[in-house]
Amino acid sequence: MSYNQRIGWKDHVVERPRTYTETVNGDGSKTFTAAPGTVIQQGTPQSATNFNTMDEAIQHICIAFDELQMTMQAELRAAQDEIATLQAQVAALATE
Repeated sequence: MSYNQRIGWKDHVVERPRTYTETVNGDGSKTFTAAPGTVIQQGTPQSATNFNTMDEAIQHICIAFDELQMTMQAELRAAQDEIATLQAQVAALATE
């Protein structure tokens, strides 16, 4: 299974980032309300769907990497065995 679904993440861009209005409550506490001004660009929602899509893609990559690594290790062992066999044959021929 190949991963080909891109989210196309976008930053949430506002006129006045990290700006708040302050309201003093009757008990002396304060409530701060976001006052970002105009939304210049709506950002991509941080949702379970988006994060799960990313998690699934990472999992597929990890599985593919593990399979590649196991294949390469098996091929390396086979090559080492072949080298050892050839070295033994050369040694046997040298003693004849």
